Amino acid sequence: MQETKNQIANLVNKSNNILIAPPENINGDALGSSLALVLALKKLKKNSQLILPNFLPSKFNFLNDQNSLSQKKLQEREFVLSIKDPENQIKNLYYQKSNGLLHLYLGGEKKIEERDIQVKPLRIFDLIFTINVQEFSHLGKIFEQNPELFFDTPIINIDNHPNNQNIGQINLVDINSSSVSEIVMDIIDFIDRKLLDQEVATKILAGIIDATNNFQAPEITPRTFNNAALLINRGGDQQKIIRYFYKSKSINFLRLWGRVLHKLCWSKSKKIAWAKLAQKDFQKTNTNSEALFSIFEEIKKIFPEVKASFILWPTFSNDKIKFMFKASKPEILNNFAIKLNGTFKNNILCFEILNKSLEEAEKEILNLIKQQL
Repeated sequence: MQETKNQIANLVNKSNNILIAPPENINGDALGSSLALVLALKKLKKNSQLILPNFLPSKFNFLNDQNSLSQKKLQEREFVLSIKDPENQIKNLYYQKSNGLLHLYLGGEKKIEERDIQVKPLRIFDLIFTINVQEFSHLGKIFEQNPELFFDTPIINIDNHPNNQNIGQINLVDINSSSVSEIVMDIIDFIDRKLLDQEVATKILAGIIDATNNFQAPEITPRTFNNAALLINRGGDQQKIIRYFYKSKSINFLRLWGRVLHKLCWSKSKKIAWAKLAQKDFQKTNTNSEALFSIFEEIKKIFPEVKASFILWPTFSNDKIKFMFKASKPEILNNFAIKLNGTFKNNILCFEILNKSLEEAEKEILNLIKQQL
């Protein structure tokens, strides 16, 4: 572990432009640790940028870095046109655009062969940190649209999952750590202890609190409590984090949560929780489906052993049933995404079923989940 940290520190020192890439289905642990790492690298005078998904739950708004790099911006490419000219014989260069074509005009004494011309994409990053990413597919669209970026750039892979595929040139995967934030904290502290100031400490502490459900997770270790105490000592604002994570529920949200509780079903044998809602549940509480992302967190508090949970409701026209589905195992979520053509938001799978009643759709999904568990 010490040697790996030395390698990471050396690579960071040699790099100037660094990209931080968390998973597309980001959680508080990945977000807090990524933001902390971006800040720490900037304090080292590095040009560090974070790529974030388009959707973040509202409870994370106080953590969000407004200067994060958009996926659209990352898709903008620059290319280098290289021409072999060892004798410095190219004298003139100009260009002209016409009919959708760019014409480059070169003036010289000798003929330029096709083999002397190369076009390559400009490498915009010297180094990439992947945070809480087990495999490239977990990066989502950023990887799909920029695969060469990840294959051509050195990667430092930081994670705590035992199924990590070691996608980096350097892999720091600590399966005994209760959060990725603690691993990032160790790296920052190793590079320079002064980097752990109040702002960085608050973001790391937020990641730990989210990963451990406010220090209530069964896998938490004494090391986690020691790290949290150090972060609070460095100025980490625990009260602010708790206020945003757990005490900022609106009256409308609590009303919706009450309706979900009233309709909540629980399979003790399969550890599945689910609820069927109606459009009037949203209308009467003045909420919409976005509130359901936080509802899943409340379900987890009631049933900490839950393996899968889902909520379904009909559209206004009743021509399709909408679903949100969450599972404890990523492979179950991925299997469902493929079968049902779903999309991920904040580690929750969203999809639709056509031409079925609420009860038929409920039965179909329950059967699919039971086959996976």
